[in-house]
Amino acid sequence: MKHLIVIMGMLFCIACANKPNEYEPEKMADLASQLKDIAAALDGTLKFSDTHYTEGQQLLQDAIDNDANRLAPFNQFQLHVIIDETNAALLLCDNNTLLIEDAGCTAQSDVQHWRQPNNECKATLALSQVCN
Repeated sequence: MKHLIVIMGMLFCIACANKPNEYEPEKMADLASQLKDIAAALDGTLKFSDTHYTEGQQLLQDAIDNDANRLAPFNQFQLHVIIDETNAALLLCDNNTLLIEDAGCTAQSDVQHWRQPNNECKATLALSQVCN
């Protein structure tokens, strides 16, 4: 009986250590593409609007022309807008886990953290270096 408990304990530990990534690559790639487009809209709105933005959610709403359908694919996640002077970034988070980070000033999706989602939902890109 003692050996059975030890074996079951080892199997439990192995099962926990090999937890599969819960994010499907195809779905995440699609989200990254859509996020990139919105991040580019954020950047353009921030740089070329007459409005001085300090509130990320207002910038996001103006960048998508209040079209909530553009945000629908992200309903199960949280979007955070980062404003750093004349640059903006968009973070896609799952609770407090950073999944995708995109600076709007670049043409590609910048950092896909979802492959190793152990990061806090905080910006890791230095926008002043990435965008200037």
